[in-house]
Parts: sequence; C-alpha cells; structure tokens
Amino acid sequence: MITAFILVKVKPGMDRSIAAKLKELPQVQFATTIYGEYDLLAEVKVNSLPELDSFVFDHFRRIPGVESTKTLIASQIVKE
Repeated sequence: MITAFILVKVKPGMDRSIAAKLKELPQVQFATTIYGEYDLLAEVKVNSLPELDSFVFDHFRRIPGVESTKTLIASQIVKE
C-alpha cells in the first residue's frame, strides 16, 4: 500500500467544493482546506505507483478548479 499526501492549488473560491469532491473518491482518506502556499491537503492510499500515477493524472488533476498539485509519497508511516 502506498500513502501519498497531495498539496493542491485551486482557483479562488473553489477550495471547499473541491475538498468535498475529493472526499467522494475512494482513494482519498481525508481532504482539508489549509492556509499558506497551497489551498488543500489530501491523503491518498493506493496499491501501486502506476495506480498513483493514474489517480493523480487521470482523476485528481482533471477536477475543475484544480490548478496544480504537488505529490509527496510517504516513506514510513510512524503512527496511524
């Protein structure tokens, strides 16, 4: 299982609606609005790197209002 954290920049005023859409995706464990350089943070769990690629490029980035993403792949989960 691969865990990744995705930082998201969105079009102004669309952060809450995009967070709601992300929460509907089965790969997304949680999504929250955040302050700072990025607007949203999502935790994603998938079975493989090819599945992560497909999820980010074919689903996540195609959500209307998503301007850019930065994917951080976890190397070791300390506590769940």
